[in-house]
Amino acid sequence: MKRSILVASLPQGPQDPVTATPPRPLGSVRRTTTIDQRRGDAREPMQLVASGRDLRTAVDGTTTVLDEVHVCADIDAHGCITAIESDPPEPALVHLVGAHTSRGFRARADEVVPDHREAATVLHQLLDDVPMAALISGYGWTRELGDDFDLPIESADRLRDRCAGWIHDGTMLGALDETGIFPIPLGPLAPDIEAGDDPLAWHDAGPMAPRSVRRRRCLDLIDGDPLTVDVHFRDSHLALEGLEDVLHEYTLQATIAPSTLVVLTSEAQARTLPWPECPDALASTGRIAGEPVAGLRAKVLAELRGTTTCTHLNDVLRSLGGVTALARGLG
Repeated sequence: MKRSILVASLPQGPQDPVTATPPRPLGSVRRTTTIDQRRGDAREPMQLVASGRDLRTAVDGTTTVLDEVHVCADIDAHGCITAIESDPPEPALVHLVGAHTSRGFRARADEVVPDHREAATVLHQLLDDVPMAALISGYGWTRELGDDFDLPIESADRLRDRCAGWIHDGTMLGALDETGIFPIPLGPLAPDIEAGDDPLAWHDAGPMAPRSVRRRRCLDLIDGDPLTVDVHFRDSHLALEGLEDVLHEYTLQATIAPSTLVVLTSEAQARTLPWPECPDALASTGRIAGEPVAGLRAKVLAELRGTTTCTHLNDVLRSLGGVTALARGLG
């Protein structure tokens, strides 16, 4: 059986991608980030291109850029960084040369630029996304291989019950166990959310390159009592033939106490996910209520595990740590 025939026979998760970026609210700070991992052929070096911006929109509509950075890194075929630079320059990044983009990268980055971690800067958010950019880049590679790709059963066994989509008796692993074929779904075409009438809605990320993945984030922190948060998150893949499809997409709304920056409420929506079991993780969003946003990165990484959670939703929750910087920007 061909993989495409198998995938077509399986039930899918939600396939309802966001079609536009919401207008910038008055009295808000918006953080947008993108991180691209661009692949060549197998065993060839890769390039990582990342950028982001914090933009304050005052109640009178005037805007101020609070933080902005661009990062470029070269990655060898083994997943290790061989060169990295940023604009504006951050000299300490040179100490990430030699680091593996997946194994222990976040801890290494925290050691190299601890001030960015403490300040919850845009650079810290981009560095925090490097391991997942590396992971989702593999989706593009497996699609390019098509029926020539094979996931060994022992590799799948190591990931069983890691999250809702990888539950042992779910659609994906059930199909693998029955057929020996690892199903790789194709998501819906990605609407161009960076286009629109507002030239300041997003930072200038530039076009995606074919054979790349892009992780986009848009987080609005809106002044008030309580503070309100509106988040959009998307992973997508641009194929060699120029079609971009959505891999994972969530939206999330939260309320936060302005004096303590403690999460009061949090609710997420699954917009695009590969398997019908994936949305079972949505209830885990409520588990961050009562937590200070400054501790969310550590808490989510340590405690939100297993089949009631989702790796990508966890990344959405962890990104709320950036609220500490955005709240200062509200003035």
